Amino acid sequence: MLKKRPYAGKGLTMFRRSSPFRPFLVLSLFALLASPVLRHAAQAETTGTPLSPPAGYKPEKKIVRLWNSKCATCHGEDGRGHTEQGKEMGIDDMTKAAYWKDVTVERGRKTVLEGLKRTLNGKEQEMKPFGDRLTPQQVDALNLYAVSFFKK
Repeated sequence: MLKKRPYAGKGLTMFRRSSPFRPFLVLSLFALLASPVLRHAAQAETTGTPLSPPAGYKPEKKIVRLWNSKCATCHGEDGRGHTEQGKEMGIDDMTKAAYWKDVTVERGRKTVLEGLKRTLNGKEQEMKPFGDRLTPQQVDALNLYAVSFFKK
């Protein structure tokens, strides 16, 4: 049996704390509030967050130096992959849309942190993991810098 009581003289009523419906109401409210969040999280896992620099992006000098010390050996200073190592492994050109079509923030981060080993177009491509040498913030900054090579 539900008992209602007035709430602070405002004309509103509330269910008593001992109501048998209270757990149901709390769970229903949680489900209503959480469903858009859960739906968004599930979508992000399957589609991912697109990787793109903000308007007017200009990299910090330390990120450019970090790129040149860690990434340019294979990807080149301009991201085109026109280096001896890049040509040997068949590294794709980061200035082209084809390179970025399937790259998301999550995938880019995972690749840098965990490395990559695959055969693509008959060439062995291997990138050693940087998880022990770079912070997550550095990885995100390098990925942001890399995607800035692509000019739409």
